[in-house]
Amino acid sequence: MNYCPECGIALTAQSYQGRGEVLLCPAGHACYPPGPKILVAAFVNCGEKLLWMKRGNPPRAGHWAIPAGFMENGETLREAVSRELREETCVHIPPENFSPYMIGSISFISEVYIGLHASVDTTACACGEEALDVGFFREDEIDWAEVAYPSANDAVKTAYREARENRFGIYHGDFTDMIDRLDLVLPPPT
Repeated sequence: MNYCPECGIALTAQSYQGRGEVLLCPAGHACYPPGPKILVAAFVNCGEKLLWMKRGNPPRAGHWAIPAGFMENGETLREAVSRELREETCVHIPPENFSPYMIGSISFISEVYIGLHASVDTTACACGEEALDVGFFREDEIDWAEVAYPSANDAVKTAYREARENRFGIYHGDFTDMIDRLDLVLPPPT
């Protein structure tokens, strides 16, 4: 964020209580302490297929990824993932139709990763403003060499397995510059 959301004045970086730099509005409207960004991802399946998008923007433009983006101020998690999905793939899923799926830390870039899951009955989708291509694909249709974030491949392959079984658990992951780990927290309902 570069400008105050209340008055539009450019924010300035200043030292704050020994905790590093924060962004301050010179008119005193807002103080933005440093902190991790929240990334929401939409794991959307239609039967055994998952929804993918070819990224149109950096980083990793031209590579395939699960639709994802950053939460904005004032949004709930479900609202954020519904908005990102709509912006990137033109797929409209009401926020209340998403369920928690994966949560994790991407510590080397200070992000919290929250994946939510929803199922749809149709593969209708279209390129949004941030996508070069979109589509629902089976696991064997993916060119894994063209995936934007290979460190997430295990998580995506887990989603494929669960789409085939039509049973989705809840997972916690830690993605660091040294390890990538995804652990089952709550098994799928029986």
